[in-house]
Amino acid sequence: MKRIICVIALVAILAASLCACGSSAKPLSDIFSEMKTTYNITDLVEFTDAADLNRFYGIAAEDVKEFAGGINNSGVDMEEIVMIQATGKDAADRIAEALNNRRDSKLNETKNYNPEQYVIVENSSVDIDNNYVSLFISENSGAMKADYKKAIGAAS
Repeated sequence: MKRIICVIALVAILAASLCACGSSAKPLSDIFSEMKTTYNITDLVEFTDAADLNRFYGIAAEDVKEFAGGINNSGVDMEEIVMIQATGKDAADRIAEALNNRRDSKLNETKNYNPEQYVIVENSSVDIDNNYVSLFISENSGAMKADYKKAIGAAS
């Protein structure tokens, strides 16, 4: 009788664990909306379709399941927020490479003429969490990244 109770309890615990693992992340558009409010983001031109990702980063639409973010087009402020859910691991790797290329380009662009912005870009990183790829170039990048990881269910 004790074995049956133990087996039932174990099955219940495993079932609860599997249900928790299957919980889906918040939509990236919701995460971005919350960030805009929390961090008073007003100067970014938001991405409206996958063509924006291709234009700025060279990311193919077929690699993208979902995306949100934007770019500051002022030419002085380097702020960019990019959150992408890739269609798979290979797509995530390609997206990460494209975002790293963009980050490197921004580092080179600011190195000699805008040291303040250079530090902001230098403190950013491209991160892959399962099939989610992100780049936060902002004075608040650390806090944004933590909020994002929590919202997608990734460990901080």
